[in-house]
Amino acid sequence: MLKLSKSVHSTSLFFRVASVVLISVILVSISIGIITIKISKDTLADTFSKSNYKVLTQISNELNTFNDNTINIMNAIDYIPDFQRYLSEKDLTPQQNYRTLYNMFTGFHKMIPDKDLYDITVLAVGINGNTYVASDYDRLIIDTNEVLNSSFTKKALDNKNTVLYQYLDHGFTKLTKNSSTIVAIKVLCDKLTREPYGFVYVLISEHTFHKYYDYFVGNGNSISIISSDGTIVSSSLSSKIGTKNLDLYNISNVILNNSLKYVNTKLGSSDVAILSKHLSTYNFNIVGTIDKNIVLSEIYDSSEIIAVSILIASIFIAITFFVIRRTTKPISALVKVMPKIIHGDFNNHIPVVGSYEVRELSANFNYMLDGLNNYVHAQIKMQKEKRKAEIHALQMQINPHFIYNTLASIKWLMWQGSTEKSIQTIDAFISLLRNTISNKNEMITIQEEIENLNNYVLINHMRYGDNINVNFFVMPNCENYVIPKLILQPFIENAFFHGFNERNNGSIHVFVNEQNQNLICEIIDNGVGMTAEEVKKILNDASKKHEHFTSIGIQNVNDRIKLLYGDDYGISISSELGKGTTVRVTIPAQKEFIEN
Repeated sequence: MLKLSKSVHSTSLFFRVASVVLISVILVSISIGIITIKISKDTLADTFSKSNYKVLTQISNELNTFNDNTINIMNAIDYIPDFQRYLSEKDLTPQQNYRTLYNMFTGFHKMIPDKDLYDITVLAVGINGNTYVASDYDRLIIDTNEVLNSSFTKKALDNKNTVLYQYLDHGFTKLTKNSSTIVAIKVLCDKLTREPYGFVYVLISEHTFHKYYDYFVGNGNSISIISSDGTIVSSSLSSKIGTKNLDLYNISNVILNNSLKYVNTKLGSSDVAILSKHLSTYNFNIVGTIDKNIVLSEIYDSSEIIAVSILIASIFIAITFFVIRRTTKPISALVKVMPKIIHGDFNNHIPVVGSYEVRELSANFNYMLDGLNNYVHAQIKMQKEKRKAEIHALQMQINPHFIYNTLASIKWLMWQGSTEKSIQTIDAFISLLRNTISNKNEMITIQEEIENLNNYVLINHMRYGDNINVNFFVMPNCENYVIPKLILQPFIENAFFHGFNERNNGSIHVFVNEQNQNLICEIIDNGVGMTAEEVKKILNDASKKHEHFTSIGIQNVNDRIKLLYGDDYGISISSELGKGTTVRVTIPAQKEFIEN
């Protein structure tokens, strides 16, 4: 029972999640109500689409009737013999020409009522170049050859037995030159030879097509007539006339090929229902587009529904944010602290607040942090002691053979009676041993290091002769900087015994100066030099055995510097056979040593 009471405590994560779930269920119920309204809207949209399909069928029937009138006009011209004479013969006398035109006019108007000629222009063009316009108010405004050689005329010749409809941006007669035009073309052929002698063009202004469906168009409802290449030849949206919309044409074909009455889809950002009928005589598709949102906004107050939805969503977001924020704030604090721990900062306790689970997590995290902190401090202390021991061991590596040989050299000098040299050598040897063995300090000044080097050089001169000169050049401001003890001696030793093993004399120069807050120590000799492979071997040999002053190898010096100061510091060696070697030691310029 106690565990249960803890799990449902008002500050527990379980209680808060349960509250969020409860609120979510309420909101889902509201959402279902909204979805139900939307479904009812879809039902109304379906009913509206079906009624519009009937309208589309009516428009299609009226346009087919218009097509029948157009074909009757073309057939009338084809049946009147005087049209063939006028459009094919070239040598008619004026009397014959007049009588022919008269017969054409009277015969045509007997067969075709004037009402069928409203809003259209009927033009007959012969192979011989003669033209006839069935209206007193219209005339051809371009050259006859331009009409006969046009792409739409050539296309008609390829389909002699078919009436073709073609969209033009503008007509080629006086009344149609400034408007979009649909032209119907029929090839006139001789009844016996079936050879073409002329063409009938019926020019229909786009406005004529428009009037067949204009009264069916409402707010959110548009109608377009599209040719087989996707060109919109007529539309209730005037800006679309003459443009291509292959997407809409392809959708209309899907509807027709699958015998559908309409499809619901997206056009751009609009949710639409699309209806289509095929006008076979025109080879056009008539397409109706219904924007559901616009149409249904007249039935439902969409703005009110949206406002209510936003209000509900705002309340839900506010409650959710408040609960989650309070619940996750301690966890967020924990997340912020963790990267600091990764980088070794263990002094970042987090407050023990929040839900029951979060408080338990925070308390255990702080306990773990304390444990890690104690463990890391112990490890750091142990590592420091280990490092000091390693460095001290390196300092204590005075080679016994060096001591034996030095004492033997002093004995030999005394045996020769060189008392003064013996005393100098003994003093130098005592000072060298005192500063390396007796002096427990890890760091010494540049001045003290140079003194050690002078004593070391003096002993070597007494043992091996003074043919190798050693010179020290220390900038005055660098004398009090501190460096690790015995950091330069291995390079002087290396120059003594390896740089001049093939020469009897030479020079070693030691330069110490400060650059960009770094202490630069350079040991330059004019000895035999080394190859790149030999330099690499020296840098990688940490345990070189010899019988000189110490066993501190050059690699040990480099490791020691990096151990003390970091990887940005260390030694570099450049050498050339026959010219000598330069060793560059780089450490921070410090007047007292600060451990990392």
